Amino acid sequence: MIQSNSHPNLRELYFKALKMPIKAMCLEPCQDIDAASEVLDKTFQDMESLYELKYGCSPKALDTTTRLLMGALNLAYRVVRLEREAALQTRDLEETLTKLLDDVPDDPVPIGSASDITRPMPME
Repeated sequence: MIQSNSHPNLRELYFKALKMPIKAMCLEPCQDIDAASEVLDKTFQDMESLYELKYGCSPKALDTTTRLLMGALNLAYRVVRLEREAALQTRDLEETLTKLLDDVPDDPVPIGSASDITRPMPME
């Protein structure tokens, strides 16, 4: 474990996952870690609810390692979906920008035309 005096921004963080208290060392802003621990907790709650709906009992019978791995898999799946959506949005944005750039004329505006008013005049 990293010593708290090895980095000036390193601090201890306490949160719960699977209703177990966890202590971690953290460099990230607390609000980001708080949000992440809420996502983690919600993921496990959703998993437990789905398990109870399907099997009619609590998943407490599953060992902790299995539950943690299933939670990690659910979160990894969510990351993959979000990354795929972000890549699609980036590609769509690039295509839109390319189309807009293709619509811009390459010919310079003739001097003295109405749209030439905003151009700086050459110095004599």
